[in-house]
Amino acid sequence: MKAFVTGGTGFLGTHLVKALDRQGWEIIALHRKTSDLTELKKCQKIEFALGDITDLESLKRGIPQNVDAVFHVAGSVGHLPHHLENSRYLINQTGTRNVIETCKEKSIGRLIYTSTVLTYDFHKYRPLTESAERNLWCKDPYIHSKRLADEEVDKGLSSGLDVVYLHPSAVFGSYDKDTWSKMFLEIKRGLPLPFAPPGGGSVCHALKVAEAHVTAFHRGNKGQHFILGGPDVTWLQVSQEIARILNAPGPRWRLPTALFKAYGWSEFLISSALRRNPMLTPHTIDILTETIYSDSALAAKELDYKSSTLREMLEDCHQWMLKTKMLS
Repeated sequence: MKAFVTGGTGFLGTHLVKALDRQGWEIIALHRKTSDLTELKKCQKIEFALGDITDLESLKRGIPQNVDAVFHVAGSVGHLPHHLENSRYLINQTGTRNVIETCKEKSIGRLIYTSTVLTYDFHKYRPLTESAERNLWCKDPYIHSKRLADEEVDKGLSSGLDVVYLHPSAVFGSYDKDTWSKMFLEIKRGLPLPFAPPGGGSVCHALKVAEAHVTAFHRGNKGQHFILGGPDVTWLQVSQEIARILNAPGPRWRLPTALFKAYGWSEFLISSALRRNPMLTPHTIDILTETIYSDSALAAKELDYKSSTLREMLEDCHQWMLKTKMLS
């Protein structure tokens, strides 16, 4: 079996490439000139294609005709400065449109597409299941751009492309350079106040999510959606568990939503005025006040998906951060 992977040098993508390698796949990993290929070069049967999902011609050069699977994992997920939030549309929506166009032209076997649970209406449905309606109200650039990306994939499905959709919740684990690993760094540095954000969510382990992607290729039905979640936790619980791992002081209380938003916006505006990187942005303030729980029963039944404990996924992230010197 041969796979083409977008986002293979990123957080979840690295886990996916390694999962494919363990199962004996031949892999072509799309990468940019600046990508770190160290981990991927440890794989047995891997080739590299220089390009970017925002560059249609590079995709057409990189994806072979009739390749068995394209795993489209690439996306703008990490924390961004507020003035760059709208750049997510180019990567998430336009990049996905480019992937769909190329997959159709190259007659690929199957597309495994990585979405997010946030494209479901998480205000109306609690917990989220695959039958929930799409999130049409949220204009947050990350959520909105991923919802528009879902619609690009829907168009590909309607025109005959074989697609399986995966919707991970909040992903934790090793190789996390720019998302939840930031919480380790903040707690290690010392929190300015002993408070945590008021929200929470289902959390999942990148290792298990990657394995579910490979299984979805073999077992998923055309057009099927799978939610990949895990333990339902508050961000206070996550912060306190990280503090225990680091043997550092952690937060003791959840800040009420109104107070957290007031604090977050004050920190953002003051930091921006002083021209220093704010700890919180409007995007993170909004996300951290939501409580978004999801149900992975369908993935457990049809993909044999099993979640890790919160401690296991946080320990995985912590050990990797120590190994790579992100933490001393």
